[in-house]
Amino acid sequence: MTHTILLHQATNQPSSRTYYDFDTIQAAVDHICTMYETRLKKNNPTAQNITYDISELFAWIDSQPDMACLVFEVQLQAYSPHPKDWIKQKVLSALRKQQ
Repeated sequence: MTHTILLHQATNQPSSRTYYDFDTIQAAVDHICTMYETRLKKNNPTAQNITYDISELFAWIDSQPDMACLVFEVQLQAYSPHPKDWIKQKVLSALRKQQ
């Protein structure tokens, strides 16, 4: 297990800052995808099926005022910060494994 903290700021308002706590990097990645899918459903309430491609998900990640992961490194006994590009790499890897 790799304890992961997802830091997320959904708007430019500092009050929108929040964090999510996960036991694994994969769980954090799954949550990011779920957040995006929830947004799509909210914006398209009458749609029966919603599809998107990776570029749309990446654009959404990039549009977030702040999103980063802190991943616990056992050897360091500390958390290492990871930016949006790292998150997108992990998302892409996870989606490839699903195919």
